Amino acid sequence: MDVRELTAADLPKVDSRLPLHRLDNFQTYLIAWDGDEPIGHAHVAWEGTTLGVPEIQDVFVLPERRGDGVGTRLSEAAERLARDRGRDRVSISAGESNEGALRLYRRLGYRNADIPPQRVVETIAIRGRRVDIDDTLIYLVKDLPTVQR
Repeated sequence: MDVRELTAADLPKVDSRLPLHRLDNFQTYLIAWDGDEPIGHAHVAWEGTTLGVPEIQDVFVLPERRGDGVGTRLSEAAERLARDRGRDRVSISAGESNEGALRLYRRLGYRNADIPPQRVVETIAIRGRRVDIDDTLIYLVKDLPTVQR
């Protein structure tokens, strides 16, 4: 399995197989590949995040690949990218009922951020389609180790 940033050349293939919800205003998408097949993605927002640090968003793994470590590899790649760009913290959120995601992120060293769960009730546009959102998000944060050079 390989994880790398989404490129314009890869976009048609990835877009035909994975639900890239943040393409309207994406900052960085990381794509997990098994050979030449995209199997998962994670979006990294560098600005305008709830905690003011890079936030891993829109993590998705094909259902048949869940439990194979794809989410872990995507999260670790996002953390490395943030650290390589001089950031010392990264955040992530998940719906409070998404126990699998919260368990994964805590296992990877994320801890509850110092904010209460945030209820989100709104209609947003995802690639030109209106989507109603009603969820309560738990924000987690992780301090990134510094790289010795």
